[in-house]
Amino acid sequence: METVENLAMLPLHDATLVRLTVEWQEGVCTADILGALRPGASMARLRWTGVTSIDIPHGAPWGPSAQILEGRGPLRNGRWEMTMQSGDMIAVCATACAMELDPRGGGGR
Repeated sequence: METVENLAMLPLHDATLVRLTVEWQEGVCTADILGALRPGASMARLRWTGVTSIDIPHGAPWGPSAQILEGRGPLRNGRWEMTMQSGDMIAVCATACAMELDPRGGGGR
């Protein structure tokens, strides 16, 4: 796992959010993302630890989409944001974020 210092620096635009999971007891949230974030990698996993809150709207004010528009964070209070091309903003408040490339050994589904 590689520490993410600035989510905005990752090439998330047009990547697909496949799955978002929460491990409640551990305070962990993971996002499985399809789309090459690094050459040769097709799937990546973002993993937030020390999670204190999560906001996952799914209203799609701009229309349905599973693609990411942009990422931001960490902002104040450890807030990390992913704006979806649907217009929804997913927000995770956490102490840290890390990224793992090809978490399933070769690229997902």
